[in-house]
Parts: sequence; structure tokens; C-alpha cells
Amino acid sequence: MNTNHNTKRQRLVIVSGSFPNIRCGVSPHVTALARRLVEGGEYEVVVLTSEDAAVQTDLGEGYQVYPKISKWSVGQRGKICDEILALEPEVVNIQNPSVKYLGWNSLTMSAVAPLLKRRAPQVRIVVMQHDIALSRSWLRRRYRPLFRAADGIIVSNSRDYQAVREQKIPEEKIYQAPLSSHIKVMRRGRENKAAGREVLGIPNDSICVAYFGYVHPGRNIDVLIRAMAMIQEQNKSIHGLIMGGAYAGEEGYYKQCQELGRELKLAEQITWTGYADEETIAQGMAGADVFVSLPQRGADMRNTSILSAMLADLPIVTTHNAKFFEDREMEELGCVCLRKVEPGAVAEGILKALGNQPSPEFLERRREWLDPEAVWKRHVEIMLRACRGQGPLKAELFSSK
Repeated sequence: MNTNHNTKRQRLVIVSGSFPNIRCGVSPHVTALARRLVEGGEYEVVVLTSEDAAVQTDLGEGYQVYPKISKWSVGQRGKICDEILALEPEVVNIQNPSVKYLGWNSLTMSAVAPLLKRRAPQVRIVVMQHDIALSRSWLRRRYRPLFRAADGIIVSNSRDYQAVREQKIPEEKIYQAPLSSHIKVMRRGRENKAAGREVLGIPNDSICVAYFGYVHPGRNIDVLIRAMAMIQEQNKSIHGLIMGGAYAGEEGYYKQCQELGRELKLAEQITWTGYADEETIAQGMAGADVFVSLPQRGADMRNTSILSAMLADLPIVTTHNAKFFEDREMEELGCVCLRKVEPGAVAEGILKALGNQPSPEFLERRREWLDPEAVWKRHVEIMLRACRGQGPLKAELFSSK
């Protein structure tokens, strides 16, 4: 840590709608980022977040947390700017949430950033865009005013990079900073596999196909179940492990998938854990033979479940969808990427992944590349470049060669 007390550090204000214990994937990202920025010592770090009883201000070790924003909306843009400027920042880091959020409130930061820039042009605005590619083009345009007002935009993967460029944002403003999984998994191995299967009741002689995440139509769990039935018809013993509960509002789909399993005579061959904690996920990954995640709009290097499966040394079957750009690094990292989400293609992809597993040397290189601490180090280094106004470097991508 920088201990030079004679040099006044610049203040960096992280603006985020979520902070622990608000249930949102951005919450753990903000705390991890703030902690590492404090450890670096270059900036005085402050977090401005929602006025919510769930916010734990005492989690801010070495930085202050201000839960002051009562409502995130376009109509409140002036008050939000007032709160930001009251903290006297030199740099503002806006954590802009997933493009999946709809409604007028999703335009909040596209209204706040231009106003903030007009009122305080000397303040450098750096946006962390948590995803953008997986929405349709007319919805992606919502964020164009935000990106234009920003001095730097950070994305985590190549398809989000392409989606920001689509908004006519110059390359010199876009930084690609990788993410890794926060879930601690166990390495594949005979003992871990046996232990994981015993805990979850998975037969030792079955091919175990694992998934974790919400169960909703956009993840094509029904297609996965039909693919498993097709594999079973080939006289192969198979067992599905679905780790995750119903997505809010999609409880009916969860029940439909369970009923489909019964119809296809897979009731005894599928374990449904419901909402799974990290220990269950780690045990499931250790006990599995292959991990399958089939996002309708394609996957990328932001998907925590897939990153966790990579760290657990599992073969992976997932999807590409050219309508929402493609993250080609997935294939370099050994994933079988399907462009058709239908039972036959998924069954074929599972058998291909099982029959062409990466070498131990490749798996070791992949683990090192995705090591959470190493990835966080790269992420913070790139963010600091954006905060200082240094231009982006060419993105470092994994190469299978």
C-alpha cells in the first residue's frame, strides 16, 4: 500500500445500485473491487449506493459506504448528481447493471452521466458495463448517452466489447477487463468425485451432467432434459444434476421441467437441488462428468457458472448466438459451443465433450489463466488505466495453442 502521506490521493467514488446484502450479482463485485482499490493505495475510495436496510456499511474496510440514493430514476438524476458531487470526486466509477433490466429506470445512468459531465466536466467518468450484448440492438441503444458521456467504458468480454463498438463508441474509450468466478470449487479427482456423488446421491456408474443457475426458459433446461433422454436411449446410464431454483415469475417452468423428466422416464435420473449454496455447487462440480449451460442468447466470459466449471476442470457444452455477438474465447478455452439449441445437437455436444476431453497440460494452463486472484489483478490494473486516462491496451485472450 502507498504510505506516502504527503501526497493527497484523488477520491474515487463508486456509484452502484447494489451493495451487500442487496441480492444482486453486482454486490460482491463492488466489495471485491473496492477492497482491491484500497489495497493499491492510489485512490481514496468511497461507495455511493442505495438507501436500503440490507446494505451493510461495516463491510467497507478502508473505505466509506454511503447508502443515500432512495430512488434510481431519470426524474431523480439531479439529486443523484448532487449526492455524487457532494463527495467531491476526481473520478466516478458507475457500475451500470445488466442490460436485462427493462423499464424507464434502466435509463437512469444514461440521464445521470451527461448531466454530471455538464455540471463537473473535470470529473473523469469510468463506466463498468456488466453486460450489454445479450439484449436486442434497440435496447442496447439506451446506453449510448451514458457511453458518450463517459471517459472510459469497461467490459469483461469480447462480445460486450463488440456491442459497445456498435454504439459508435471509439476504441480508445473501451477497456476489456476480465472477470472470474467467486465460487470456490474443488479440482476434479477420484476422491472429490466420489465424495461429491455420495453427498448428492449420484450413482457412481452414471454419466453425470451438471447445470447450475436459475431454472428459466432462457436457459433451455427442457432441451437439456430431452437431450439426456436421447443419450439414455443409446443404453448409456445418465444422471442429471440441476443446481438452482426457479427464476422469479417462472415457477411454472420449473414444474414443467420436472414433469418432463417424469414423462421421459428420467424421474430417478435427475437430482433437483433447488437454490444451491456454494458448498453444494462445489460438490456438484466435483461429482460431475460434464457441465452444460445453454443460454438462448449465447454465453460469454462473464458467465459465473461456466467460469466455475472451467476452474473445476470440467468439459463444457454451451451456446453461441450470432444475433447477440459471439465470444470466441470460449472455444479457445475448450468449450463445445453449439449454434443450434435442440435436443439432438445438445446430446451430440455432450458426447463430443466427453469423448474429447482436454489434456492435463491444457487444464493446468486454463486454471492458471482463470485463477481468481490473477484475474482480479488484471481487472484492477485495467480499471486503473481507465481512471488515470491512460489508453486501453490490446485485450489479453487465452490461446489454446
